[in-house]
This record gives sequence, C-alpha cells and structure tokens, in this order.
Amino acid sequence: MTVGLRATWRAPWMVVVFFAANLVLAAAVAAPMHLAISDHVGRSFMGEELARGFSAAWLTEFQIAYEQFLQGFSVAIAYGGLLFLALNTVLAGGAFEVFAAGEGARMHAFGCGVGKYFARFARLALIGSVLYFLAFLIWQDQAAKLLDRLFRGSVTEYWHFYLNWARAALLFFSVILINVTLEYARADIVTRDRESALAALGQASGFVLRHWPQVLAIYFGIGTLTLLAILLYSAFARFFPQSSVVTVLLWFLVAQVLLWARWLFRLASWGAAVAFYGQPKIQA
Repeated sequence: MTVGLRATWRAPWMVVVFFAANLVLAAAVAAPMHLAISDHVGRSFMGEELARGFSAAWLTEFQIAYEQFLQGFSVAIAYGGLLFLALNTVLAGGAFEVFAAGEGARMHAFGCGVGKYFARFARLALIGSVLYFLAFLIWQDQAAKLLDRLFRGSVTEYWHFYLNWARAALLFFSVILINVTLEYARADIVTRDRESALAALGQASGFVLRHWPQVLAIYFGIGTLTLLAILLYSAFARFFPQSSVVTVLLWFLVAQVLLWARWLFRLASWGAAVAFYGQPKIQA
C-alpha cells in the first residue's frame, strides 16, 4: 500500500491529469442543467434562498416546468457515464505504464501507455462489465427471488433476514473481487505486455487467489483512506452549513479537494497493484 502511495506522490501531475480531465467532462455534462436552473431562477429571490439551503417547493416547481428537459437529461447522464468510463480507460493505460516504468517516468511514458494499452484495457473493461452484470444478476436478483420463494409461507423471519444479509455480503465481496482482479489484470497486461485481455484476466485471477491476504490488505488499506476522506467531508457538511454564496463556494472547493484525494488513492491502488504483481519473487 505504501509503495503505491509513494509512487503516486512521486508523480502528482498524474493526479492532476485525472482530476482535471474528469472535472472538465463533468462540467460539460452538467452545463445543460446549469443553464436550465439559471434560466428558471434568473435574478429572483429564490436564487438567494437556494444559496442558503435546499428547497423542496422549488424542486417540485422546477420538475413540473422542465419535465421534458429532465427526461432528456437523464438520458444524457447515462451517455455521460459511458464517456467517463471511456475517458478513464484511456487514461488508465498511461498511469499503469508510468508505474511500470518506475521512478523518472514522465508524460512521454504516460502518452505511450495511453496509445499502447487502450484497446486491451477497453476489452478488459467490457469483460468486467459482463462480470459485474452477472454478479448483480445472481446475488441481487436471482438469489433474492429464491429466498422470497423459500420463505413465502414461513411465519419465522429469522433465517430470511440473516440470509438476506449474507446475500448482500456475497454481492459486496463479489464486486470487490471483480474490481481487484481487473486491477491486477491491467498490471499483467502492462508488466508482461500481454495482448489477450482474457489471458491477463486468467493470470490475475490465479494471482489474486494465491495472494489474497496481501491483495485484500492493499485494497482495504487504501479503501480505508478513501473512507476517511469521505468522513471528513461529512463532518464538514454537518458542522459547516450553507448560508451564503461564499459558503456554497467553500463547499464546492472542499468537494474538489475530496475528489482530488479520491484520485490520489485510486492511482495509489493501481501503483500498489503494479508493484506487488511485478515483484520477481512473487512471480517466480
């Protein structure tokens, strides 16, 4: 974990690249909503009221007045999600190449990685999407229906309640396992220059199973840092309410710091995966 953090800290410009690219794309996706809200609020007193807090009455009025726009914007959000996935798949190739190249790698290595690994990372992302779909289909849909059928006529809720919690835990663990395996599959592609995404996924699966205590320790260690950042933001939101335009701006800046930290920890996770997977003794 610390290796990944140090590797990311040696290349802080990568955090800036990911943060800035995602911020620009998010601003482009959110621009139509900003224009719609600005057009609806104008220079009315409601704008000042919204700066001090949320208004359910205003939201209801806005939803009625802009019903067709909101329907179209929901579709735009879905397409925006695909754009974010494509963007970060492109940039991930550069990040993994920098981590694999080691200390001293700069923008040239990043650009080479973007071009070299995009197609392989894209195929891996498609495979991962199928795996996530199957995980949710099995645990969220089919397992829930099975439990409902098994306990339909039961007067005791005890086993149904705890089995539902076990089902949710298995879904959570499955998502984590898929996520971790995809990270190490990317590391395999870069460190072994492997062409086949399926072969990389198979190699990564075996690696994760053989070294699962270390792999999960790295994953949850960095995940804990992300959780702490979120808790700090929650505490800020709890004890520093919005009361003016200045405080709204301050909220925005704090949120950007949280997003920057999120990308710092995400890149640290990738750096740790490359470092751990690439150890000669591990691979021997």
